[in-house]
Amino acid sequence: MKFHYIILVLPLIFACNRVSQKTTADSSIVDGVKELVPVAPPPAIDPENAQVQAQDTLFEDGTIPSSWANAGFDDPEGFKQFVWRFKDWVKNDRQDSIAQHIKFPLRQYKTESAFREHYVHIFDASLKAAVDTQRLDRIFRNAQGATIGNGRIWFAPLPEGYRIIAINP
Repeated sequence: MKFHYIILVLPLIFACNRVSQKTTADSSIVDGVKELVPVAPPPAIDPENAQVQAQDTLFEDGTIPSSWANAGFDDPEGFKQFVWRFKDWVKNDRQDSIAQHIKFPLRQYKTESAFREHYVHIFDASLKAAVDTQRLDRIFRNAQGATIGNGRIWFAPLPEGYRIIAINP
């Protein structure tokens, strides 16, 4: 009986040994090919570019935003790049850059000096967070312009460039 057991087990041992030898041989061939064909690392993902070029004609919640043309924007990618810079200005409190892109008078801030005087209250932590988390491919727009931060900051394309036309509390 033991003899029959050995006869049954021996072919399995040889088969397993052959499979492991084959795997070793295959991997050496693959390693040799890797040396012959250099593999480039995957390209780095540029978050700005990815968001600028992402589709923005249907939002995740199923809503279809107004067209960029209806909102007055003939260069949506250019505007999204502007918003990317604006986000950096807000994050780093670059009041000069922000103020240069406001169309005065605003409802609450008639002059640049009034805006600067109230800057820390306007761009508080909640507005900064709303601007920072704004996705470029999810900018709401309608016939009045485009808005970020859930309607807190409105932009319009004017002859002198993109300008903030409203800041809401």
